[in-house]
Order: sequence, then structure tokens, then C-alpha cells
Amino acid sequence: MEQHMPRFRRIREQDFLEIMRLAESCDPIPLERDSIYHLFTRHFGDTCFVAVDKGRIVAFLLGIISQTNRRIGYVHNICVDPNWRRRGIGRRLYQRFMSKIVDQGCRRVFLIVNPANIVSIEFHKRLGFRECLDDELVELGDVKAIRDYNGPGKHMVVLWRVASS
Repeated sequence: MEQHMPRFRRIREQDFLEIMRLAESCDPIPLERDSIYHLFTRHFGDTCFVAVDKGRIVAFLLGIISQTNRRIGYVHNICVDPNWRRRGIGRRLYQRFMSKIVDQGCRRVFLIVNPANIVSIEFHKRLGFRECLDDELVELGDVKAIRDYNGPGKHMVVLWRVASS
């Protein structure tokens, strides 16, 4: 039997409170200041998407197109409610995002992941993302992260892939 899928749509400004609450259940992603969610829903709605089931947001992807290099897309955050994981929802959110940014001329997509978030790193690798290994690296177990990427001692895994719809 085929699994029930939520409906996918572009994000709306009024979604920000619900997205903020959903993010609290998406360990181990770091929680943002509330204003970040409002910023994305208000100013980047063309490249941000949600999955909705019975009027409730069960997943979101917050992405942008770089203003300094329009050929680059960036995913700031993706979150799928733990009860909805492993159903292809994250992949579908990425498909919508990729389609949108490719139509606008993007050729590559980047994102960063906390080295402790192995689930996210593996998920993104299954989607074709690769690690950027061209900066000073630090090895944290089996994970290679860019040293001090987000500030002193804040090492991050930088992932990229070719943008495709």
C-alpha cells in the first residue's frame, strides 16, 4: 500500500510561528532566533517550501539564491517532523527547491551541517551532495569538517552538489 503524502507548497509569511515550533522537534539542528524564521517566510518565499498534512506543517526547507553569485543556491535549514521521516518528504522538498533555483540560473547548491548531525550528512550524501574538502580540515571521528567555519571552534561540514531539477 502506498504511503499517504502531504501536500507541498511555497512558504507563506504566516507560516513562521508553526515552522519555529516544528524546528524544536528536529534535533539536532540548532534552533534559530525567531526572527530568522520570519525573515525567510517574509522575504524568501519563492525559494522556501513546506509540506502540509491536514492543515499542519510537517516539514520545511528554507533556501535562498545568493545575491552575490546568482549561480549559487544555499539551503539554510531543512526539517521533517520525526513522525514523518523516511517517506521521501525531504527529497521532495529538495526537488521543489532545485527546480525553482535551476529555473533562475543556479548551477550549484551549498549547505552546512554540524559534524555531530550524522543523520543529516548521510541524508544529503544520498541526495548527491559531496563534502567540500578544499579548506583547512579537522577530523571529528569519521567526519571531516572545515575548521572554524562558523567561528572559533565551530567546525562545520560544508556540502555541495550540482543544481538539477
